[in-house]
Amino acid sequence: MKAFRFIQEIAKDGYLHVRVPEGLGKKFELIILPLDETGEDESVDYMRIQEESGFMKKVVASTKEDVWNDL
Repeated sequence: MKAFRFIQEIAKDGYLHVRVPEGLGKKFELIILPLDETGEDESVDYMRIQEESGFMKKVVASTKEDVWNDL
């Protein structure tokens, strides 16, 4: 599956006009999300929450789990 990301503003007529590159086919799924103008991605928030979890602090950060550094 190929995915393309286009960021554009709505035209004066209220529509988004997307030119589909040749050779991609005839049927598509279109997902429209508002662009976060702050530059903060929601996934960054989830990563911060994950870093603070008990699993990360107690298991992954444990020296007993640090076996990959011996390779």
